[in-house]
Amino acid sequence: MPHFISSLDELETTAPRHVLVLYSGGVDGSYLLQWLARRRIEVTALQVRIGEAGEVDSDLAKRRAATFGVSLHTVDASQEFFTQFLPPAIHADAYYQGQYPVGSTLTRPLMAKVAVDVAGQFGCDAVAHTATYTQNSSLRLSASLAALDRELVVAAPFLGSHVPREVKVQVLQEAGIGFDMGVYSVDANPWARVIESGGVEDPEVILDEGVFTWTRDIDDCPAGGVEIELRFEGGLPVEMDGQPTTLGDLVPVLNELAGLHGVGRFSGLEDTPFGVKNHEVREAPAATVITTAHRALANAVYGMREHTIRAAIAREWTDLVVHGGWYGHLAQSLSRCLADLDEPLTGTLLLRLHRGAVRVLRLKSENGLYYSRFGQDFTRWMSGYSYGPWLTQATIADAVRSGHDGLW
Repeated sequence: MPHFISSLDELETTAPRHVLVLYSGGVDGSYLLQWLARRRIEVTALQVRIGEAGEVDSDLAKRRAATFGVSLHTVDASQEFFTQFLPPAIHADAYYQGQYPVGSTLTRPLMAKVAVDVAGQFGCDAVAHTATYTQNSSLRLSASLAALDRELVVAAPFLGSHVPREVKVQVLQEAGIGFDMGVYSVDANPWARVIESGGVEDPEVILDEGVFTWTRDIDDCPAGGVEIELRFEGGLPVEMDGQPTTLGDLVPVLNELAGLHGVGRFSGLEDTPFGVKNHEVREAPAATVITTAHRALANAVYGMREHTIRAAIAREWTDLVVHGGWYGHLAQSLSRCLADLDEPLTGTLLLRLHRGAVRVLRLKSENGLYYSRFGQDFTRWMSGYSYGPWLTQATIADAVRSGHDGLW
């Protein structure tokens, strides 16, 4: 059975032999490194890089870790993110509680996978992370780590030990590492930039424009907007403006382009396992564009029952992975089902990005069920036919997509 450590006191009294700390170079991770170093516990720091969206570079993180005599091991997991972890979220149009595109939901299970591999390489008997009780990332990391290696000790010491941010900053300043108290806590990956803490904690306070770095205020966007064309195959984007592309190439381009036009700003209150709601601000320009197009294409291609059932499966999958179940059998099965349902989602959409909005101007799909594709042919196919009780929307949709032979 996995062993969990949930406080600094427990970490001190049952100290592991060698701890791998997931480390980005921020306040919480740096504080934990100094805490472990003072107690002479062997530590290796691991930075998992996913795209170029991180707020702290590897060289700075390495220097900060070295302050406490800790070596930093860096792994670039970008390829896995774009090929294995992002596609399921697109198939599911995964939005947290319908509010905003998921962010750390996609990266935490990937980070756990890398951590388990690296822990094995370095002979670590524990993996530690710094998520707190106000962050769902704690559950995502801990559950993923436990699912991947049941022999590892999983340490989440800030679940049970609350150390105020100002105390952490003060301790680190005394050690020679400076942090600005006004700096927000930012978790960024190519799909979403999530901002917490600092001045964004209180939803009653109007957000300062300085919070945002990926998106422009709508008043400062170009007046004319921009049009782009995306082509999907099997529910995933494969071309932009007629040029073949991959998710790894497309997402950064769309982040820059859509962000320039103010697309992809979100803020809302996130439920946590402990009942308190955490205010989060997110920027997700590419995610907004791709999911908007994907939903429009699904609406054109799915029959009524397909649409209803697919929506239920997508919602269940999203809830499961948000709460740490990425590697569970049910989540994996639902993910395969969503990808399979998306097989007929092939088509091209013309989109307009303008002052924070994404509009679908034109849609064409060879599998679309819209009447104008068939016109009088459909009337002729159906003429003289007696509607029996077995002739459902799903039956018609399947028959039309398969060339109508299945209808008679």
